Amino acid sequence: MGAGRHGGFGNTKGSRIRIPLNLQFFATKVFGKNGHFSEKNFEKYGAYFLGKSPSKISNEMNKHGYKTIIEPSNRMGSKAKRIVVQNTSKERNVAVVQVSPGSKRHGDTAYVKVSTIDSGKFKYVNRKEKYKSDGDEKAKIYYVERRKNEK
Repeated sequence: MGAGRHGGFGNTKGSRIRIPLNLQFFATKVFGKNGHFSEKNFEKYGAYFLGKSPSKISNEMNKHGYKTIIEPSNRMGSKAKRIVVQNTSKERNVAVVQVSPGSKRHGDTAYVKVSTIDSGKFKYVNRKEKYKSDGDEKAKIYYVERRKNEK
């Protein structure tokens, strides 16, 4: 059920961007010291999450001191998976990571949403041109920067 050669999550509709495979390096940059998640690091290294299965993200979070469980999304018909943190603290401030392969609701593009206990919610979206907001966004949205020759 994880990311295959196509880079997506569960099907071929997911992220197709090329990201260096040094997961530990990116996880360390995203989660920082003692597992603390910051908006600044997410803005710079948030693409780390795209194309990763929930189990890979969960494993990296566990290496940074988080205790996580993976569960299906609460929304009916959603293909998204939620990584729920069971030991949040001042240092480990991530509460939930939602990994979505794309949906009719938000357009057919993969995204990851991170909810924190102190900084709010942040969403990293694969394709800006395909993403559809429902007008009730509570998360700050970041989009993958693409090169000019990349579609």
